[in-house]
Order: sequence, then C-alpha cells, then structure tokens
Amino acid sequence: MAQQIKDASLKTVLVVDDDQDMCWVLNVALADLGCDVTTVSSAQEALALVAEQAFSIGFIDARLPDMDGLRLIKVLRELQPAIRIIMVSGYYFEDDVPISEAAQAAEIDGFLAKPFRIEGIAAALSKAGKSPSKRG
Repeated sequence: MAQQIKDASLKTVLVVDDDQDMCWVLNVALADLGCDVTTVSSAQEALALVAEQAFSIGFIDARLPDMDGLRLIKVLRELQPAIRIIMVSGYYFEDDVPISEAAQAAEIDGFLAKPFRIEGIAAALSKAGKSPSKRG
C-alpha cells in the first residue's frame, strides 16, 4: 500500500481530464494515498462542481475539449482562490513557456507530464502541499 498523505488540506481532490483511463489511474493512485477523489471529463463539469463543493487540490489536464486547461485554472482560482493546482499534460513539458509562466505567476502549484510514473503523483501532491500559497 502507498504511503498515506498526512496533510489533511490535500485530501479533497478534483481530477479534470477527458481521457477516462487517465481519470481512472489518478483516481486509483490518489485514493490509495488516502484522498477523496472526484473525476470529471470537461471544464464545464468541473466548474459546476467547484461552484457547489470545495476542493483542496485539482489535477487539471492542459487540453480539454471545451476549454484550455490554463484558462480553466484561472476560472477555478476565481471560484476557489485557495485551491492548489497540478497541471497534467502530455502536450506541454515543465519548462515550456506557458507552464513556466503559470508557475511563476502562482497559477499552478505543480506539473505532472504524461506519461508519468505512479510515484510522480505522490511527489507532485507533496510538492503542491509545500509550495507557498499566494492566495486566500
């Protein structure tokens, strides 16, 4: 069994990815870490959920069918300023300009490149929990 996340502020997780297999992998891995995971496949579903429920962290795909992931993150931050965000992408790399700029602007708290190792999920979650929050 994987090590449990001790930081209770990282327990409620929203996964937004249009790839159902990716949602499944993140759901299983995060649940194994002790997180309460909700998965959705579109930005609109995510926005509807966030309007009704607080999430401590979100794993957000960079490319969604109904909205760019970076745009979704900005809207999520307006609705829940304290949410931690880990960008997940098979398109971008951590050192690509849009990702670097988002990290420098504190729009994202971590990045996970696809394909990733399961251990990378726990590492990204831990790193996001330790990053200084510039938000409410």
